[in-house]
Amino acid sequence: MKTIDTHKGIIAWFARNHVAANLLMFVIVLTGIISALTIRTQITPDLEADRITIDIPFPGASPGEVESGVISRLEEAIRDIEGIEQMRTYSRKSMGTMRLDIESDAEIQVVMDEVKIAIDRISSFPSSIEKPIIYRAQPQVGAINVQVFGELDERSMKEFTEMVRDEILSLTSVTKAELRGARPYEIAIELKEEKLRQYGLTLSAVAQAIRRSSLDLPAGVIQSDSGDILLRTEGLAYNKNDFERIVLVSKNDGTRLTLGDIAIVSDGFIEQEFHSFFNGEPSIGIAVYAVSDQNQIEISKEVKAYIEKRKVRLPEGINLEAWGDSTAYLSDTVDMMVYNMLTGVLLVLVVLGVFLRLQLAFWVMLGMPIAFLGAFALLPLAGGSINLISLFGFILVLGIVVDDAIIIGESVQSTTDKLGPGIDNVIIGAKRVATPATFGVLTTVVTFIPLLLVPGTFGAMPEAIGIVVILCLLFSIIESKLILPAHLASMSPLVPHTEREPNAWHRFQSTFALKLKNLTYNSYRPLLQRAIAQRYITVAIFVAMLILALGVVMGPYIRTVFFPNMSSDYIRAEIEMVDGASTQLTTRVTEEVATSLIDYNDSLPEEEQFLINFAAFTSNKTGMVMVEMKKADKLQKSPEKIASEWRTRIGEIAGTKKLEISGAQKSHGNSSDIEFKLVGQNTAELNEAADALERTLKEYVGVYDIENSNKGTTSEINLQIKASAEALGLSLRDLADQVRAAFYGVEAQRIQRGREEIKVMVRYPKSDRESRGNLDSMYIRTDSGDEVPFESVAEIEERMSPSFITRTWGKRSVRVSANVEQSIIEPGKVVSDMTTGAFRDQLELEFPGVRLELGGASQEQAELQTRMLYTALLALFGIYALMAIPLKSYLQPLIIMGVIPFGMIGAMIGHLVVGIDFSALSLCGIVALAGVVVNDSIIMVDFVNKSVEEGMAIAEAAVKAGTERFRAIMLTSLTTFFGLLPILLETSFSAQLVIPMAVSLGFGILFATVITLILIPCLYIILDDINSVPWAFWRARTSS
Repeated sequence: MKTIDTHKGIIAWFARNHVAANLLMFVIVLTGIISALTIRTQITPDLEADRITIDIPFPGASPGEVESGVISRLEEAIRDIEGIEQMRTYSRKSMGTMRLDIESDAEIQVVMDEVKIAIDRISSFPSSIEKPIIYRAQPQVGAINVQVFGELDERSMKEFTEMVRDEILSLTSVTKAELRGARPYEIAIELKEEKLRQYGLTLSAVAQAIRRSSLDLPAGVIQSDSGDILLRTEGLAYNKNDFERIVLVSKNDGTRLTLGDIAIVSDGFIEQEFHSFFNGEPSIGIAVYAVSDQNQIEISKEVKAYIEKRKVRLPEGINLEAWGDSTAYLSDTVDMMVYNMLTGVLLVLVVLGVFLRLQLAFWVMLGMPIAFLGAFALLPLAGGSINLISLFGFILVLGIVVDDAIIIGESVQSTTDKLGPGIDNVIIGAKRVATPATFGVLTTVVTFIPLLLVPGTFGAMPEAIGIVVILCLLFSIIESKLILPAHLASMSPLVPHTEREPNAWHRFQSTFALKLKNLTYNSYRPLLQRAIAQRYITVAIFVAMLILALGVVMGPYIRTVFFPNMSSDYIRAEIEMVDGASTQLTTRVTEEVATSLIDYNDSLPEEEQFLINFAAFTSNKTGMVMVEMKKADKLQKSPEKIASEWRTRIGEIAGTKKLEISGAQKSHGNSSDIEFKLVGQNTAELNEAADALERTLKEYVGVYDIENSNKGTTSEINLQIKASAEALGLSLRDLADQVRAAFYGVEAQRIQRGREEIKVMVRYPKSDRESRGNLDSMYIRTDSGDEVPFESVAEIEERMSPSFITRTWGKRSVRVSANVEQSIIEPGKVVSDMTTGAFRDQLELEFPGVRLELGGASQEQAELQTRMLYTALLALFGIYALMAIPLKSYLQPLIIMGVIPFGMIGAMIGHLVVGIDFSALSLCGIVALAGVVVNDSIIMVDFVNKSVEEGMAIAEAAVKAGTERFRAIMLTSLTTFFGLLPILLETSFSAQLVIPMAVSLGFGILFATVITLILIPCLYIILDDINSVPWAFWRARTSS
């Protein structure tokens, strides 16, 4: 037997220097507490993809003009930039948008700088576009909403709301608050065609006159003896009266023509039909956000306190209300997770107290808060926060984080029981298992690393778990090797129960220890001996069980919903009307949707009613209804169920292009559960294929909110110049500019008034640009000043064009998306049917030029599965390497890894037993499980190796390892399972997202424990049998 030096090594140094150990503990605890009190708190991690968005306004342009004039040029400039994973563009009326998804290993700021340079180099953009807006979506979370409502005119209400907004922004914790439900200001200068012709003016000439007169300019400096005097001109117009005084024409006789003489100047709002209501009354809202690492709870508290003070000094007829407080849901969620965590801690402490003497159990248990506080200390540096998912990470690691301390503590107890108390024996006990225990924790760390590498928007969720678990495990190594031995060495000797006055707990412990010993030596050891004697039959039985269980889990008994929905306190209805629908129809439909919600709520018994507040907005062809419900623990039905029943009550509404009702937040971060992209060059074929896909999706029960991006066309008039017009000196550009000025207007300038930039528009009155007849009756001016009828110089071609154009990497595409009632049908089944079933065959046969691709959440699921497969293989190799090094064997790690498939089967059976769907977090749990289930096997195999080195027979060593490690193996497995038990039994809606991962780990560990205790010793003996065959053959050859 090798002698362990009790005076060398870091473990011995800290064990003999308890001051250093306690100072280390103090530093970890203090920094952890400070970090825990200041760390950012939010509901979920930021589900933001690495995406760059480019918006290019093209006022008055049709989608086709945006595509050809802006988007196509933009694509060519951006295409070759490295680091872009996906390029999508959208062309709609007056706006072109490009979205660039950045590769996970690319530096987004570098890509963004290259994009800006590439756009600056484009010289062929139309002259009438506005400056491109390039931005990266920064994570911002709504903290609370403030609503101003009552019977006020629009201008007075907006001015009062702006004042409230500014007061909220002056609060200490608030940095971002935006108006919601208010039209932007605009100064409109409207002139009749007759007036312009009377004075020989054009809209462009009027706009130019405004630009010349309405401006502030520096005029230099007078350098006098007494000092410099600055010179400046202040002529910028700010309001209606200022603009009316602008001179358009000055005559020699001194008379002047001002803008107010011939124009109607309106200092009002943009020409957009807009309505906003809160609980049925006209309203404007303020959305208050938590930006970057700001604390939502602090923001909410300060805003609510301000609202209560402000209510006492409101003008008559005005109401002020704070609503949509996301921090109430956040606080309830955090409280729920903390309660489950504390319950898990208590259960783990009870298990430790049952298996170990209380004094030792206390020191082992101390490792948990030290590891947790150490993780808190470094969590902000790793970009983490306190949220539903990271708190689940702490619950997940509850039982795992003490495994290392259990192994050290149990070894120290066994050593001191045999050799007596003393610091040398404590160090011997700790060092004996330090190496395999450390490598066991590192195998767990390795299997949680893949959680940090999950791609896509969803990746933020497993990453939050992985960061917490890895930090806790690393600090558990520090605590168990450097702090725990010092505490065990400094505590008083453990007196046997027989030598001290017994109490109820001691009697219970003695009874339990006796029964555990009886189970170990009278039941388990004989069973293990028989299993080893019949080891090949034993292995065959386990393999048969594995095949049988695999058949069960691969059958139709476990449903797969890869991205489960996250619960919310809000329901949202989004409405989009068909092209050509009036704003009155949009308002009426939005009111109908809101009324159906109120009727549904009122029809329920009082205890089942859910509605607190609702807000409704309409803008042109779109509408939205936001609903705030009771707290989740007071709801009789889940938000998803309420949304489904509301959707059923509404039914089909004529004239709607889109009616989407959502009662949950999507964990994948996309708007729809499934999404397909159809890509091709032939537009007609592409549209027909999209219609066929839409019809196929409608055949599925449980698939709803089907949206086809190709739906909707708009009337378009294409202008061409006649040859006779060119003889008059007119060009196509002259024609286009004058028609654009007539029907869109001319932007004279922009002025800054307060926080808002206001456009000054010069145009015809609305009545003169509402119909085709206005176009036919207009006059076109030539360079010589002559006026000719429009019809004499222009040809008109009427046609229909798409109202929305989507492109992927420069090719026309159509997006077809839908949501799925996950309790009825699996999203993955629908995707599989579309990509490999009859529809795929139909697509190839009828539309050979169209290619079907996955998009959105469907694409993210495929990429995630592929990435998880690769990272899982790397993790398995990491596990193998970390076991091969301390065991100094190539084959023994393979024996240990034999428990991994059984753990995975246990995880799947756990889903079947609990009755929950298999999800992405279930998959993450199975990957992480691989590192957890091998820990006990490493200790057992290391124990056998050391016994064999001491000269013990291999079969006897295997039996001895099983019996002597039985208590430690059962203890580590039970602490892990009981740490997860509270969250496994949690029934709240918000916890349902994370339960699948807890099921994977909890049940997987239980199954793997049985395998470890029986199968690993048998496999070890079989490996020895295999190794002995060549030697036996060699001896037989030499003897002959």
